[in-house]
Amino acid sequence: MKIKKRYGKHGGYLPHCVDRDVKRRIKKEEVNNPEYYIRVDNEFFIMNEAIAMDTYKHIGFLFYGALLLTIIVRLSHNKDVSLLFTSLLFIIGCLHIIYYYTHPKKELILDRMNGNITFPNYFYGKPFTMPFKDCLAAWSMKNVGVAPTTPRLSLLHPNGYTSTDVMGGDVLEDWSFMVWYMDKNRPLPPGTAFDEYRLQDFERRKAEGFPKPLYPGSFATPERTSSQHKERKIIGGW
Repeated sequence: MKIKKRYGKHGGYLPHCVDRDVKRRIKKEEVNNPEYYIRVDNEFFIMNEAIAMDTYKHIGFLFYGALLLTIIVRLSHNKDVSLLFTSLLFIIGCLHIIYYYTHPKKELILDRMNGNITFPNYFYGKPFTMPFKDCLAAWSMKNVGVAPTTPRLSLLHPNGYTSTDVMGGDVLEDWSFMVWYMDKNRPLPPGTAFDEYRLQDFERRKAEGFPKPLYPGSFATPERTSSQHKERKIIGGW
């Protein structure tokens, strides 16, 4: 399927490239909070993307509030309450609340060893899973003409038209982190959350002969120690 270039600057996409140091230095103590991170190690990076679902709950109660206010105002002025209008407010509020409590898991899953990425679909749709190398990423801004939101990293759906926003509010930072992590031939990204897995990951890459990176990069990704880096250079040549 040919995917139309719709998102990103000038209709393009972010290259799979490690071109900067990453500031997303995940701390070990942060991975114990499932509200944000489900799993962070040398094989999987799983981030909870359901935090935004709180919006549905708030919108639901907002419609309930609007319903109650409408009834109070209409009755105080001795006017009939529109059954159609109040029913509409009630139904919309219910739908938002129901979705908040019944929505499926919304997770960003980076499978480092198998090179696959999984990210959420809309509403109750099945998540998308694909090779990371085939994942097209850009940035998106909602309500550009009215009240622009912070640019978000946007992953294009296979249909070539819609997309899912993931991670935080720094597009290049988030994408650089993802590319770095998903390049299993490079050391793990910075952050104490990965420290206990660095030696294991180093020994794996050493046993494989330190193959060259899967994705190009203009930023050096050294090993944790100078001796390890020297060993990689001698065996792998990079």
